[in-house]
Amino acid sequence: MENILGINEVRPKLTFLLETLGQGDQPYIITVKSEPKGVLMSYAEYRRLRQAEQEQKRLALQLALEKVRTKTAQAGLTEVDIANEVDAVRKGR
Repeated sequence: MENILGINEVRPKLTFLLETLGQGDQPYIITVKSEPKGVLMSYAEYRRLRQAEQEQKRLALQLALEKVRTKTAQAGLTEVDIANEVDAVRKGR
């Protein structure tokens, strides 16, 4: 279950909340006027999410490159042909 706290509840308890996050407690959703505005989570969880995001970007790029390689091979183009095209575009052809 999510921990939802209003900003006025969070202010006086911030030190306690940070300590409980370090003990594996769930993140806290912080609301202002009943609208979610932020999330208080442990630094370890934040780092894990950032690493997962970077890995997802890397995998997406890898997949895109594989698709390009497949399509260029089907078209009879080599990686040298592609590199030459990229160089030409970079030089402002």
